[in-house]
This record gives sequence, structure tokens and C-alpha cells, in this order.
Amino acid sequence: MSKVSSANYPQYSSSSISVGDSKASTGVLNGVLTSDYDMSDAEETIYNYALSTLAGILPGVNIFDTDTLASIKSEVDAYKDRGIQEINDLYNSSLLDLENDAASRFGNLDNSIFADSLNDLESDRSSAVNSFAQDILAKQSELEADELTQRYALIELLSGLSGDIYGNALNAISTALGGSSSYNSYNKDLYNAISDVSSLKGSNSTNALIANLLGTSSGNSILSLLSSL
Repeated sequence: MSKVSSANYPQYSSSSISVGDSKASTGVLNGVLTSDYDMSDAEETIYNYALSTLAGILPGVNIFDTDTLASIKSEVDAYKDRGIQEINDLYNSSLLDLENDAASRFGNLDNSIFADSLNDLESDRSSAVNSFAQDILAKQSELEADELTQRYALIELLSGLSGDIYGNALNAISTALGGSSSYNSYNKDLYNAISDVSSLKGSNSTNALIANLLGTSSGNSILSLLSSL
């Protein structure tokens, strides 16, 4: 009487993939499918730095501390001083030209033409000062906007770095899961093939069945290995 036994269904296989010093793996622990990703030292350093820096700057991203305000004020003051100096230089030069013209034409400055020209010059100077006051406010707004833009750019950079590493981890885990799934499919096919061989042993079609399911032409040698079933 021939011995008949059934094959044990293959257990879930583990799988891993390595890229440089990084490694993703999957497996079953206490009946639960688990996936792990071990970062390289460089990845871990970048990832932790990005997250810690983000955690530090995000709460106050729109708040200017004392040092930032002082820096902006310093730039605004320098801009104001340069502008005032330019206006005064232009006014003094124009005033000197006006005085020289009046003196050469009338011999003195006590005349209505000089007075009218001086009033026009003062009016132009007043308009230039008022316009420059608006430029100063615009300059301050520009500096504040530049500061925020730099902060947002840093946040985007850090978010991209941490996101890329996280995405790489997910992709690596997905690849490892795919490899494990493929191996499990192979195990399932192998299990079915062995079970069929067990039930069909002695049939003339056994060798062809094995060759077909296992993708091999060496059905006789495989059958000899399974003859003890």
C-alpha cells in the first residue's frame, strides 16, 4: 500500500531589499505582517535634522524676533539716510545754480524772479521728500517680505528632504512586499503542483503536469524526488 501524504501549505515568506546602506524588509511577527525600513546614517542625519529644524521654525515662521527687527530697521535707516543725502545734494546744487543765475542777471537776490524760482525749488524738494517717505515704507515692507520668502523657502526645502526620504522608504518597502508576494505566489504554485502530483501519482500525465506548473522539462527527476510522498 503506497504512502499518501499532503504537502504543508508554505508559510508567508520574508523579503528584503538593500540600496547602499539602506534596507527595507517585510515579514510576519506573531501572525502580523510587519514592514521595516532601516535608514543609512546619512539619511537618518538629514531626516532628523529636517524634522527638528521644521519643528523649531514653524511655530514662529511669521513672527520677527528682536534681532530680525533690528536688522530690518538697520537696512531701512541706511536706505533713508542715502535717500535724504541724495535729495539734499540735488537741492543744494539746484539752489546754488539758482543763486548764481540771479546774481549774474540782476546783481542781487532781492527780486521777485529769484523768489518765485526759490519757491518752486522748495516745492519740488517737499514733493521729493513726501515721495521718498512712501519709498521708505515700501522698502520696509519689501525687506519683511524677503525675510518671509526665505523662511518659506527653507521650510519647503526641509519638507522636500524629509518627504523624499519618507517616500524612498515607502517605495523600498513596497518593492520588498512585491518580492515577498511573488515568492509566495511561487510557493502556492509549488504547493498545488505537489498536491496534484500526490493525487495523480501513477498517471501517465504526471511528468507533463509537473513540467507545466513548475516551468521545467525535468519532470522525471522532480517526480523521483516526490516519489516518497
